Amino acid sequence: MNDNFIFDFCRFYMNNISDEAIQKFNNLLQKQEIKAGELIKPGDTPYKKFHIIVHGIIANYSQDKKANKEYIRAILFEKHAFVNLSDLDLTERISTDSFKSLTDTVILTGNLNQLLKEAQQNSELFLFINKLNQASIYYLQNRLDRLSLLDATNRYQILKRRIPDIENLIPQYQIASYLNITPVQLSRIRKKLYSN
Repeated sequence: MNDNFIFDFCRFYMNNISDEAIQKFNNLLQKQEIKAGELIKPGDTPYKKFHIIVHGIIANYSQDKKANKEYIRAILFEKHAFVNLSDLDLTERISTDSFKSLTDTVILTGNLNQLLKEAQQNSELFLFINKLNQASIYYLQNRLDRLSLLDATNRYQILKRRIPDIENLIPQYQIASYLNITPVQLSRIRKKLYSN
């Protein structure tokens, strides 16, 4: 496992975390390689899992089984951490929470229960988890704001700034799904932007 990646990841979210706390966190992780199109299955209770993307792109999506269509809610890439909400003990669910690798991807996976147990004994890890949660909430809030306040062209431009070569990495219909538009609308937006 690439220790430099873990140090960079941890310090990205909490710049004053100690080397010792990072090493404890690192000890919980295992490398996993996922092929494009492969699902990341929920953890088997009681072994709930958390994941960190080292390289590649993963989509968080819901599936409309009647229309046989996927709706991409989030596109996650390097240094994003995520947990499958299906692993949480919720009684009512409106939709399933699924993750799929859109490209060949390398992730680090850890046992969520072990991480929480370590965090009970190490205040730095507890604060680090809090920082990760804050970043996740901030990301979700920004996503909702973009869908509510920005038009599709602005959302596309933001995605391009985040992942400049996105069109070379995943199909257009997946980009359109993430932007909450049709592939035809995406094609029009791209044509207008690139013809200027």
